[in-house]
Amino acid sequence: MNQKEMSEKNRIGWSQFTYEAWKRRHGSPKQYAKKLKENPEKPIRYYLDEVGEVRGKRILNLLGSKGNKAVCFALLGADVTVVDISPENQRYALELADEAGVFISYLVSDALDIDENELSTFDIIILEMGVLHYFLDLHPLFYKVAKLMDETSIFILRDYHPFISKVLDFENGTLAAERDYFNDDCVEVAVAYTHLLTEKQRRDLKNNVIRRWTISGTINALINSGLSIRKMNEDKGIRWAFPRNSPNNIENRLPGTYAILSSLK
Repeated sequence: MNQKEMSEKNRIGWSQFTYEAWKRRHGSPKQYAKKLKENPEKPIRYYLDEVGEVRGKRILNLLGSKGNKAVCFALLGADVTVVDISPENQRYALELADEAGVFISYLVSDALDIDENELSTFDIIILEMGVLHYFLDLHPLFYKVAKLMDETSIFILRDYHPFISKVLDFENGTLAAERDYFNDDCVEVAVAYTHLLTEKQRRDLKNNVIRRWTISGTINALINSGLSIRKMNEDKGIRWAFPRNSPNNIENRLPGTYAILSSLK
């Protein structure tokens, strides 16, 4: 399998009842927009703590999904562009932005296919939560990111900690470290929002194809792609990153997510 084949499978996977899934999780775009407007800082607090004031900043949210983070940045005065492969995600995101009374630019595209000459550069680029695994090789992705940055830009990569996504397994009420951390095979998995759909909708769903990355694989790809690592966090207290019914307080004993802040060398 090459990257084009992988991306096409994942485009199909993320174009199945996606709009309906987000309505079931968050309500209609109108309902969700009302909630986000009440406290737009809350969903993006992690990033605000790192970059500070975003008013007037150009922000790129790569693989930005349903647009909730983008809308929050826009509500705080940022100029936001989202790139995502799913037209269903775009539909929800644009309706969400409209209901929130803000504008976001939303490009339906494989992140590797975007033309950096058309987009210019960004002050802040964000890539977050369960998206690295859609790439067979991280170097082309990070090369693309580097071309969208200048000497003052910040790239924030945040993802589930590989120990959680690659090692822990939760079945029949038991949490165990049973998987192989170093396994880099591509695997088929259900689309992330599958549990939000009806049984009838789930019946004929196409799966996604992913490759889970180690931290060292990610860091080496960043360094080899012209980026300089400024800071790394391993995050404590992130309960939602762990499987449901995980042992109490596990989020304070194991990192649920991590983040890497990079700039150009």
